[in-house]
Amino acid sequence: MPDRIESEAAAWALRHPVAGAEQAELDAWLRRNPRHAGALLRSMAGLSVIENALAPAEEGDALPRRHGKGVSRRWMLAGTGGAIAASVAGAFGWSRLAGQYVATERGEIRRLPLADGSVATINTASALRINMASDSRRIALEGGQAWFQVAKDRSRPFIVDAGIAQARAVGTAFSVSRGPEGVQVAVTEGVVAVWPSDSSGAMTILKAGDCATFRPNAQAPTVISEPARIERALAWRNGDIALENETLGDAITQFNRYNRQQLVLADPGLANERLVGLFKLDKPENFAAMLTASLDVEMTLRGDEIRLSRKRLPAR
Repeated sequence: MPDRIESEAAAWALRHPVAGAEQAELDAWLRRNPRHAGALLRSMAGLSVIENALAPAEEGDALPRRHGKGVSRRWMLAGTGGAIAASVAGAFGWSRLAGQYVATERGEIRRLPLADGSVATINTASALRINMASDSRRIALEGGQAWFQVAKDRSRPFIVDAGIAQARAVGTAFSVSRGPEGVQVAVTEGVVAVWPSDSSGAMTILKAGDCATFRPNAQAPTVISEPARIERALAWRNGDIALENETLGDAITQFNRYNRQQLVLADPGLANERLVGLFKLDKPENFAAMLTASLDVEMTLRGDEIRLSRKRLPAR
């Protein structure tokens, strides 16, 4: 019973701040057992300790250490103790504001300064809700992708809720993408803590160059460390598509996200051709022209389609 209570408390601490239906659910959980409130305070204190330890790492120091040994990538909040800050008592008055809703259309990339000094660069066809409260900064990413440059503020953690996964930072730079297949968090600067929304409190620490992929129903993310790959994937911030041995099929998928003029492979056998280069994401016709010059490909324009097929040998 105590382990279950501590695990549930850790999960609530990671979801802080909550609002609406979640707030009602938390209130009901707190009333269910007199031990719940104390367990929640302990978990929130433990989370505060982690965030205070992460802050120096965001300024270029080493990752935090415990008991003289290097900290592992994954931390468990359940059962953590420590001094409880007086401000934690205000946790039960978490903000319920709906926040500012922002959405981008196909082909639109928007750089949005936030009230706290942070900046959100929002990718095409994305939607998010922004809530800047006195004790936290919360972004609900409803779909698509955004890259965040977070202004440092120890007293107001920056939280991105992407449905099945959450990310928490104090001051750093990272991207979050949310789609039908899952959620990806990629860190370009500093340190970010991430966790599955429905977990018992397992937290993964990501440093610059790390990318975590969350799949539905998975208890933990898959983590890779590939800084160059992350930078290529974020080339959209400058209006580019960067390819480094990616397939033509993957490149076409990227171009078609941004443009009404769609690239179509009339010959599926071309999909596995490998490409290298930097291309303007809003110029699919220029990309197709490059293919005709470098590969055995011809293009045909049909309305909003650019059809790509293998060149036919001249008849003898």
